[in-house]
Amino acid sequence: MRQTLFLIPQEFFGLPLAGFGWLLILWTIISLVLLAVLIRRQGWNKETASYLPMIIIVAVVIAFGLPMFVAQHGGIPIRGYGVMLLAAVVAGVSFAAHRAQKMGLHPDAIYSLAFWMFIPGILGARVFFVIQYWNELFYVEGNWKATFFNAINFTEGGLVVYGSLIGAAIGFLAFCYRYKLPALALADLIAPSLFLGLCLGRIGCLLNGCCYGGVCEYPWAISFPEGSPPYQRQLENGEFFGVRLTQNNRGDIAIGKIRKDSAAAGTALSVGDVIVKINGVEPKAGKDKKGSEYTALDAANRLMLDSSREGLLRLQKSDDTLVRILMPNASKWSLPVHPTQIYASLNALILFFFAAYYYPTRKHDGEVIAISLGIYSITRYLLELIRTDELSFAGTGLTISQNVSIVIFALALVALLYIRRKPPHTVWPLQSSQPVSGDKVTAK
Repeated sequence: MRQTLFLIPQEFFGLPLAGFGWLLILWTIISLVLLAVLIRRQGWNKETASYLPMIIIVAVVIAFGLPMFVAQHGGIPIRGYGVMLLAAVVAGVSFAAHRAQKMGLHPDAIYSLAFWMFIPGILGARVFFVIQYWNELFYVEGNWKATFFNAINFTEGGLVVYGSLIGAAIGFLAFCYRYKLPALALADLIAPSLFLGLCLGRIGCLLNGCCYGGVCEYPWAISFPEGSPPYQRQLENGEFFGVRLTQNNRGDIAIGKIRKDSAAAGTALSVGDVIVKINGVEPKAGKDKKGSEYTALDAANRLMLDSSREGLLRLQKSDDTLVRILMPNASKWSLPVHPTQIYASLNALILFFFAAYYYPTRKHDGEVIAISLGIYSITRYLLELIRTDELSFAGTGLTISQNVSIVIFALALVALLYIRRKPPHTVWPLQSSQPVSGDKVTAK
């Protein structure tokens, strides 16, 4: 885990980096060069003008949004998550452009598509995460400035893959409609790039410490430092005491797991025991100061966190037995956990090779993306079983990603059955230099 790689100073040669300073000057130069190249190549048309919104949005963020971030951190921290996100975009776009050229499609089409997909993809990923954790992580009562900053500060993590997929899909369909491109054929072409980007992006999750797994004793298990998300979650769950709480079918707080060779092992506790009080307090569902509802298990976890800080846990069972557990000397590292970020990265890498090698053998446009997403939805569902950073969604007993995985699998299956009912046909590779549509963006 390495959330911050290095820190860029606030000021160079008396001129600020953010705001009306070096970054805005650099962005202005880059934008002017980009527009000059586009105008020279294709003149001033709708395609050239479509870059203006991105140029303006980035300039506004640099001039007005970035200074708040720089002031808070004393400079610009280069986050490991952000670096890997950038690497994912560059690698994915470059590979797609290379494949497009081999298929007879001009690489410029891919570069334009990347712009159309990137912004809605990032927005979708962030909106998905913000909605999911609005009350827990983002909303600051009476301070909308802080709330807004929390919502846009995605360099420290907080992007959801499925949210990105939904947002990018909207941008993708809009691009295909705008330039009259075959959506299924283009989706197959870029499918490997999506998984290549995901492979690198998951390494960013490892550097950030998010998307972590549950405690395990395998040789390849990894530990995270004090203060990291896995460490904090283990404090809340009482993992350092060796006991994990759960909520049974009747809604009672109960012992869900007791770790062997832990402080809780050998006590009067057994899996399934109902706990009525924690440190003399009965965990009850209720509402916090923000008006957000929380469950009895949430209340129990908060009491467990207090116990972890004090080093003493007192659990009263339903038969009035009182069990005292002393926490071992505080560790600077979390208990070993499943490296789910690495699992997810390897999973994406395998899907990358599968999509790339299956592509030449496809008989219908749309096969590659449908099969790939179908497989991914299954593997993602399984990975969620060993992740502990997400809770049940809407009373389903499944995480939000597992719920979405079921929907994605169903859609992919229906799409594949529909596609294969048609006669075999693929658009690419082109047999000549003729464009697929009348727009220059697709011509080679």
